[in-house]
Amino acid sequence: MTVASCFSSPSRGGDSDDRPGARRHLLLSRPPPTIRVAVLDDHPVVTLGVAAYLESRPGFRVVHRETSARSLLEKLSHSPCDVALIDFYLPQEPWDGVNYLRRLRRYHPNLAIITFSAGNLYETQYAAFRAGSNGYLAKQWGMTSLPDMIRGVLNGRDPFLSVVEGKVRPLLPTHPQALLTTSEVEILRHISQGLSVTQIAVRLMRSKKTVSTHKRRAMRKLQLADDLSLALYLREKFAE
Repeated sequence: MTVASCFSSPSRGGDSDDRPGARRHLLLSRPPPTIRVAVLDDHPVVTLGVAAYLESRPGFRVVHRETSARSLLEKLSHSPCDVALIDFYLPQEPWDGVNYLRRLRRYHPNLAIITFSAGNLYETQYAAFRAGSNGYLAKQWGMTSLPDMIRGVLNGRDPFLSVVEGKVRPLLPTHPQALLTTSEVEILRHISQGLSVTQIAVRLMRSKKTVSTHKRRAMRKLQLADDLSLALYLREKFAE
């Protein structure tokens, strides 16, 4: 055998092909890894529905379908996942949503977490963000954005994702009260003291229409549907 024959390229009809283009084709043709998902909601119907939807989409495998927060913590230790979908309100659990998210983050630091909830959007989204969640999905938005959000949080480019105008986008949540103007906060403080719109108008020397407008705008920003919701919010936020 000559030296030249030792370094000659294999023929086109050979079994192997070490050309860069061929290797690149093999890499691109490999299917992406399956994303392992855990779902936690205290309503079994929601848990099963979310799991069924994800498994109907290519590239997802739901490993855990749980209604118990404690059970999910234990199972993740033995069978880890890439992302967990966590209901923020778990009334039957020893932890509230914030403490449970912090516990998940502490024991599973590499786990991507998406919080979903039917509660107050701004309050819950901000609380979930501060507790270590990577994304927020309101239940009323439906599940069509969920696959994109899962891929987005696993991508890791953005610290937090939400749905804005129907699309998954980066978002830096702010506290709901930061959305209020000075006048709106002033009106809410007076309402929290038991004053009516008429009494506030007299005290601040403004028209009833102006006071009512500030009240209505504040309620819309805080996503409070009626005066009862407003009263409960003010009792918590503006109590002396």
